[in-house]
Amino acid sequence: MNCRNPLPPPQPSYTPPGYPQGQQPGQGYGAPNYPPQNYPQQPQYPGAPQGYPGQPPQGYPAYGPPGYPQQPGPYGPDPGYGAYAPAPGALGTTLRLFGQTFTLPVALPPALLALPLPTARAAAGVVAGLVVVLVLFVGVLPAVATSQISSANQSLKTAATHQDKTDAVFAQAFTLRNNTSDPVAAKAQFDKVAKSLNDGLSLVRSDEQALTSVEQRLAMLQWVAPSKGAGITAARNRLNGAIGGLKQADQALTAAVNETKVIQPYNDALIDYGKIGAALAKHDLVGAGAPYPDAQQKIDQAVSNSHAAGLPPQIAKQVSSFSDVLQNTESLIQAIQAKDTAGIKKSTDAMNAALKAMSTPDETVPADYEAKTFAPMQKAYDAAMKAIKSAS
Repeated sequence: MNCRNPLPPPQPSYTPPGYPQGQQPGQGYGAPNYPPQNYPQQPQYPGAPQGYPGQPPQGYPAYGPPGYPQQPGPYGPDPGYGAYAPAPGALGTTLRLFGQTFTLPVALPPALLALPLPTARAAAGVVAGLVVVLVLFVGVLPAVATSQISSANQSLKTAATHQDKTDAVFAQAFTLRNNTSDPVAAKAQFDKVAKSLNDGLSLVRSDEQALTSVEQRLAMLQWVAPSKGAGITAARNRLNGAIGGLKQADQALTAAVNETKVIQPYNDALIDYGKIGAALAKHDLVGAGAPYPDAQQKIDQAVSNSHAAGLPPQIAKQVSSFSDVLQNTESLIQAIQAKDTAGIKKSTDAMNAALKAMSTPDETVPADYEAKTFAPMQKAYDAAMKAIKSAS
């Protein structure tokens, strides 16, 4: 507020009884240190009206919020009205363990409410904590353990139902390289086999992950739910036996899938090499050189995948030798175009040496390699699935 601004003009107002008309209340009082004025003085206040002693009249209830009982007096609570109590069910603690929700009815003893506020809070925290721990160990955790044991049994049954599909994929893995010598005819058939192997591996890994997850939860619960110790131990033993069998299937099918990642681009490079040879037979040097970039790209991909897990060393060596075949064939085409006799001989000799190396035992995978390698793994898997079924 700015005290230097002029005041607004006086507004017409009501003149109380006893004041001269036209004179505003307060005009009979001068500023400090001013001589008194001969204005009429205000009459003395006669006091409260009759029957109004400063308190609400008898029979007029004091104001209270809607829904509350009216108080008999104007001030203070009614001594007969009880203190506020929370609605039933307001107290409690909600927990969520392993996907299940539990409500703990933690109620504080009335004696705590009479303590000073800081002390009451500390005591309440201790009591509530003890109650929570007690309820967890006696009620909640055993119930969670029972639920997880049931989940383990269901996951085991689900894994066992996949045995027939997995064994069919094993059969394809055993005959992975038994295809026609014509790479063009073998391509479509092999692409289907590769997809089937990938699908089988995904199924095995899904079962393995589900069983491993529930086994880890049971391992935690075994320490905090001792009353369910025997049931948890039995469930974990069954889970670990099944997981061991699934790991064997995982290892075998992973190797088979890795082998397809070499064979597929290798087969594509063979198709291109066939086109190169057909063009050379016709003395079509331009046609012979055209497929080379794609062939080299495919064989480079095969070389990159040839060192993956589970693959025999012969695969990497043979793929590398075939890469040499392609490179020397390209060099031969260029030497023929340049009419370079020495270059023609050098490229031809190198190409023939690489082709010969591909047929040696060091670079030839035995025909029964997959059957001998994967059969023991399938046997372990089948035994694990049989154990699940016999225990059901």
